Amino acid sequence: MFIVFPLNGQPDWRDPPWFTILLILVNVVVYFGPQRADEQAWRRAAEFYAQSSLPAVELPRYAAWLRENGNRQQREIADKIAHQPKVRDGQSLLRLMERDRAFQTALHSGRIVRPEEPEYALWLSQRSTFERLKGNGFTARWSSNPADWQPLTTLTAAFLHASAAHLIGNMVFLFLFGYTVEVTLGRWRYLAYYLLAGVGAQLVDLAARWGSPSIGLGASGAIAGLMAMYVTLYGRQRIRFFYQFLFYFDYVKAPAIILLPLWIVYEVVQQKFDGEGGVAYMAHAGGLVSGALLIAWYKWRHPAATLKLPAAPADDGFAAEKARAEDLLRRMQVDAARAAYRRLVALRPNDREALTKFFNLAKLVPADADFQLAAERIFALGDSDPGTDDLVQASFATYWNTAIPRPRLSPDLLARLGQRFARMNRIDDTARLADLLQAAAPAHDALPGLWLAVVHGELRRHGRQRASEYADRLSAGFPGSSEARVAAGLLR
Repeated sequence: MFIVFPLNGQPDWRDPPWFTILLILVNVVVYFGPQRADEQAWRRAAEFYAQSSLPAVELPRYAAWLRENGNRQQREIADKIAHQPKVRDGQSLLRLMERDRAFQTALHSGRIVRPEEPEYALWLSQRSTFERLKGNGFTARWSSNPADWQPLTTLTAAFLHASAAHLIGNMVFLFLFGYTVEVTLGRWRYLAYYLLAGVGAQLVDLAARWGSPSIGLGASGAIAGLMAMYVTLYGRQRIRFFYQFLFYFDYVKAPAIILLPLWIVYEVVQQKFDGEGGVAYMAHAGGLVSGALLIAWYKWRHPAATLKLPAAPADDGFAAEKARAEDLLRRMQVDAARAAYRRLVALRPNDREALTKFFNLAKLVPADADFQLAAERIFALGDSDPGTDDLVQASFATYWNTAIPRPRLSPDLLARLGQRFARMNRIDDTARLADLLQAAAPAHDALPGLWLAVVHGELRRHGRQRASEYADRLSAGFPGSSEARVAAGLLR
């Protein structure tokens, strides 16, 4: 296994790579739409075929046909039919026979099973049922068939896939290389080059497998073209890559162009030693060569074009500071570690890991300003992450019991935190925060809603007396308000 992909740059989602996204969507829709329906119909038809008398009638005749009309590879298939009878029911052999259009033409014209033969009537009935069950054969029609080539299929085959895993793997690499090439070339040129690379890949694959009964399909040839475009565009510019070879993987920064010959050699070697393994290595090689030639032509036509790598994300120093903080913590240098985590929180205020460690170190000195700062940052976190509520709740319990002097939060933060605990049905915490808010800002707009939430929560847990006390405070502080009227109604 040899995998390489770039780590430089990331998409600008303010101006997304629309054509890369469109190509991915088309591939997904084709696979989960007509291809999936086609495969389900095929399974039903193959089950019927195996249980019928069709294998005994057709497969020996197909073997004779291959010996008379086929090439070396097809004659080897004929020998398998003759010497391994269990192969006769295999779906792979049935697929080969159904995709052999010359044989199918002869079969359906009465030249293989003749009308005068005694088994003809039963054969015709069962064959008609099989044809009806298998449907129109969408995948076979639009894939690239070296035994019966149709020009349009050199394009359509690049949008077909053999399995969900095949599709997902291809789409990951389409995105990794596609968005950068799209930004660099422009959308319409990018789309044209992608399609041309796919056609080039299929043509090379056809030349390598001419006459083979196996079909070719998949976006990997066109994606190989994108990979070649990427490295040819940036030539000698040094790019950071992740790579895996067999069981070893690592990162390397190297001139982009050196990957092109490595990729081509790898595909040719794989073709030599695993040419019958079901992977279209020559389609990959054809895509690589096609993509490289297209960019060479582009550079020749546009010699003044400046091709720069997409800007890498700015290094805010977070990774280095995090490593420093973790090292200080391992060496038990608590004060220095707390200062390092304070800097991390300043760099990324919403990083939960950094915030949690900063808070846990700061609570060791509750009178220090760091404890107040850490608590405020945690309480201000949004609630989009499900785990954030638990962090806020646990941190508030610690803060309430530990803060020196008593808890001191801004009125707006008290209001937001109280509303959060009300949604979480943390009634006691909501009441504490409403108390603090009333002391700090007795006319705050959020206060009536908090007291009403407390009244409602106390009634749910059958604390009618406490609910009545909170309702009285609400009525005294905000007489005639809608919240006070609702609270009074709840208590009737």
